[in-house]
Amino acid sequence: MLYFRQGLVALLALGPVSAAWAVPATNEGAARLTGVLQTYLGATEGVVSVTPQGDSYQLTIDPAPLLAQVPDARAQITVSPLTYTLTDNGDGSWGVSEDQVLSWSVVVPKMFEQKGTTKVQSTGIWDEALKGFREQKAVMTDYVIDSVQYGPPEAMGPDGMPVAPAPDAEPQVISRDHQTTARMEVEMTGTAGKAGGVDQAMAFTATDLKQSQELVFGPGGAPMLIEVSAPGYDGKGLMAGARSEGVLSLLAWFVAHPSEAQIKQSQDGLRDRLAAAMPLWDELSLEMAIRDMKIGSPIGEFGLASATLGLGLSGAVPDGRLAEKLVLSGLTVPEGVLPSWVAPILPQEVSLDFAASDFDLAAPAKLLIESFDLNAEEPLAKLSPQQMQQALLPDGKATLKLAPSQIKGDGYQIDYRADVAVGPGAAPVGTALISASGLDTLESALAAAPQDEAAQPLMMLRMARAMSKPGEGGDAVWDIQMPEGGQISVNGQPMGPPPAPPQQ
Repeated sequence: MLYFRQGLVALLALGPVSAAWAVPATNEGAARLTGVLQTYLGATEGVVSVTPQGDSYQLTIDPAPLLAQVPDARAQITVSPLTYTLTDNGDGSWGVSEDQVLSWSVVVPKMFEQKGTTKVQSTGIWDEALKGFREQKAVMTDYVIDSVQYGPPEAMGPDGMPVAPAPDAEPQVISRDHQTTARMEVEMTGTAGKAGGVDQAMAFTATDLKQSQELVFGPGGAPMLIEVSAPGYDGKGLMAGARSEGVLSLLAWFVAHPSEAQIKQSQDGLRDRLAAAMPLWDELSLEMAIRDMKIGSPIGEFGLASATLGLGLSGAVPDGRLAEKLVLSGLTVPEGVLPSWVAPILPQEVSLDFAASDFDLAAPAKLLIESFDLNAEEPLAKLSPQQMQQALLPDGKATLKLAPSQIKGDGYQIDYRADVAVGPGAAPVGTALISASGLDTLESALAAAPQDEAAQPLMMLRMARAMSKPGEGGDAVWDIQMPEGGQISVNGQPMGPPPAPPQQ
């Protein structure tokens, strides 16, 4: 729901508003601003209200009349009215501020329920030439979300075996979730994108995170409680070339076509709006770190000193790119959960740095837009999996790169990296390199463990060491080669049966 709120605020960034509007605020200016916003939110009575107040305008957006058009059988959504103060700076920019409590609820019958609330205070400068926020700062406090998820009803017979539930049986609760965040801060800047759109950079922090979830297994079962807490997290993100105008043009289209019948009747217009909104953005990146996470469970408390995550994803462009980097450190587990011999060799840091490229996201998006038929029983029946596969992988393969990554423990370290081309119906082609130090530590721990618990991993470790070759500093090294049409080898030793000869 916070994304829904930000989407409504972003409407202010898209209107052809003139900087010549009078200061102080006037009734004429209020009427013009109302018209701009109604371009996107429609002219339904009660949705948009703009009134002059001294040197500023008070804007109220009430989503209720629009949300009332969603069929109750599909979802019941409520969002509190949103109120903002707009001030004409007289230089082609506008001050936008708010100080309000946002609340919302979502009910998908027999599937999901959610209620949320938070206090929001924000200030920002909207640039008419940029058609976006030049800068914006927001603070959200007392953020609370309560959710309930439902599943199909289950019933048991006298013999304790499952039986078909009654036709009018109510769904059963699968989980209940309660989340709170004491404070979140977001700071954003916007500049013109080099290739169009807007480059939006943001930094964010959150403090005092808590979550409790009750998981219910079977009718009448006792709930299992999972509790998660952390002092906070922080991070930064960038959306380069964001095409928000196209996305909000889609919003305007759906507002103008509120019923399923209208959407189906005008699906060619929807196609045009979807095509115009592509590629959505050029590049999206996110980095965040969370610290001192605690996870309480029925078997005790788990801990994680630090977790950092990096994500990157291109928009719907021909040169598709995906990247993910994850580093976990300081893992602790409750006493007695692991065998005593495992604790000394438990990894203390694990990292993964992964990237994918050489795939096309623009062509599949174009195919989906051109092929769907909302009036058909199967809307995507005209589109075959083979077409999508060819569009996504025009060369038949994508490139996967694993940058140098590690598993580190007390007295040992395992490093790995890879560069491989993969595709459906074909063996991977490329190279991988694994090196390890301190394997004596691992082998000694496995050899001292009860054989019924450690015999198999000990045997696998010894086999792997036997296949290794000495590397720099005495490390054990495994050089893996995967040639096209050839046989996989480790340190020059063929593995498995030779590849089948090509069919004549």
